[in-house]
Amino acid sequence: MANIVFNPANNVASRFERYGQTRRRQMWKAIWLVGFYFLNLVLYAIPLTYAGFGASGEVGSPPAIVDSVALALGTDPTATWQYLQAVIQNSTFLLLFSVLTFGTFHTAVWLTRSSNGILQSIHTVVYSTGVYLAALFSLTWYLSTASAVNVADEWLIWLQVEFVYSIIDIVGVSLELPVGRQSAVSVEGMSRSGLLGLSGLLITTIYYLYSLYLGARVNHHTTRFTAFVVIGFVIISPVVFVLGSIVVALISTDLLAVVPLQSNY
Repeated sequence: MANIVFNPANNVASRFERYGQTRRRQMWKAIWLVGFYFLNLVLYAIPLTYAGFGASGEVGSPPAIVDSVALALGTDPTATWQYLQAVIQNSTFLLLFSVLTFGTFHTAVWLTRSSNGILQSIHTVVYSTGVYLAALFSLTWYLSTASAVNVADEWLIWLQVEFVYSIIDIVGVSLELPVGRQSAVSVEGMSRSGLLGLSGLLITTIYYLYSLYLGARVNHHTTRFTAFVVIGFVIISPVVFVLGSIVVALISTDLLAVVPLQSNY
């Protein structure tokens, strides 16, 4: 635990000589790392969901298997199904950004001809996202939903909306977010809990990027300059995520426009 705060290099450092040089040993190590990641993902999502994050709206009738399991456990099937849906929702965003982080990180070390193997990148991303990115998402959820937070939640939402709209405007497409465009939020009157939350968010972001920097340096033996290039690739991953979301939204809009035309024939 101390390594997470005081020595992140040890947290992300891999020991490739322990993986073994055979393909079978490497395959088992990859399976272990992925399993370890998903275990962390579940451990992250369950308490977050239990605290009430992500659980909102109607989820419909639970499937038969959920009914059976809920009755066996003595819980309400609808509440159990809603909880599972919230766990999936809370896990999905972290999973998507973890995959995106891995893609940009490994692409960068590969393009700079610094890669020591895909296992090194998997190890780096698993341990970085399992700790620091999970903390980032938890803090973001807290700031966006906690009733004790004043101003900071509105400012954080405004910042995210502005980020998305800036990319939409650069691309030049006609899309609107459900919340619409919002006016700038003044930081005056920000509560102490909100200020502490934003400070924690900034510190955790620095730790997250620094752990990836160390992963490039230690696990792939890159130079400092190359490691900064790798971090640059990771930093643009939210832009890639938004661009992908825009493409999906445009495709969905086109499909919705085509369906009524097809129904006339």
